[in-house]
Amino acid sequence: MLSSQSLDAVLEVARRLSPTPVRRVVELRRGQNNRIFRVEAEGGDYALKRYPAEDKRDRMRAELAALAFFARRGIGRTPRVVALEPETRHVLLSWMEGEPIAQVSEADVAAFADFQIELDSAIDERARREIGEASEACLSGRRILGQIGGRFRRLAAVKAEMPQFAAFYDGMLVPALEALEAQARRDYARLGLDFDADLPAERRTLIASDFGAHNALRRADGSLAFLDFEYFGWDDPATSIALFVMHPAMRLSASQKLGYRRRMIEHFPGTCEADRLAALMPLYALRWCGIILNELLPERWRHRLVSGAELGGWDEVRQAQIEKARRLLEEFWPPC
Repeated sequence: MLSSQSLDAVLEVARRLSPTPVRRVVELRRGQNNRIFRVEAEGGDYALKRYPAEDKRDRMRAELAALAFFARRGIGRTPRVVALEPETRHVLLSWMEGEPIAQVSEADVAAFADFQIELDSAIDERARREIGEASEACLSGRRILGQIGGRFRRLAAVKAEMPQFAAFYDGMLVPALEALEAQARRDYARLGLDFDADLPAERRTLIASDFGAHNALRRADGSLAFLDFEYFGWDDPATSIALFVMHPAMRLSASQKLGYRRRMIEHFPGTCEADRLAALMPLYALRWCGIILNELLPERWRHRLVSGAELGGWDEVRQAQIEKARRLLEEFWPPC
């Protein structure tokens, strides 16, 4: 929880940015990659977002680019920028009313797909000039493997501290990576594609990257509003599928995953081909495993504690993440 002194500092920022007098500021979310506050002001409420300064990725810049694109192209159901203070990394946004999504329905999956398609349909030359790549863009098999390798190396450095993880790492993660990379390369060769070459710019799309129920709200009429575009940018349309259907913050049914996948393939017939997607999906799963297992790293745990996250014991958290990664991997590489 923020100290009274810290909250007073946030209140001062809110007063500088709000177009009307501020009554109070309430912290809504802590323990994540940013801090969110509800600014209660005369005439209406706002959301005040504070971005981390220590992250090498410029999340504020990515989100501002996304929101500017949405406003310019008339894409609704997203916040609008009211004011910003770059030197303190604060942005004041329009308030989005709604409730967290407790359970994802078939209609919700269709709404997520519609939003992704709307983003793609709104692309223009200005967007191509002004918007950069998505965070950790997966524009080739080579890039995906590079991201997996980087995450796995960091995990290998701590496996000696956790015998149960060492067994999973050596017995499943490493052999799965070897087998699935070889299979993906064979599939690409069979399709006559270059596994190591980036997808051409004209075949890329704009994606939210961190896309799912955790970054959406259900409005009073049942429709969805979409939030948090800190990793927004250009990527392979196939990435939209992998990041959505495998997201560990959601439990989608097989039919929901298939429904989203089909909508994307129908919309991107020349880019998101079923065979190419099938070749990459196991590698996306391994990438997700690396992200899920990030919680095993001591520096990640320290970050959670410093940011005020409400967590259980580290042993319990680590074991839960190992099991989550195991379940995902077994969908694509069942052990003999």
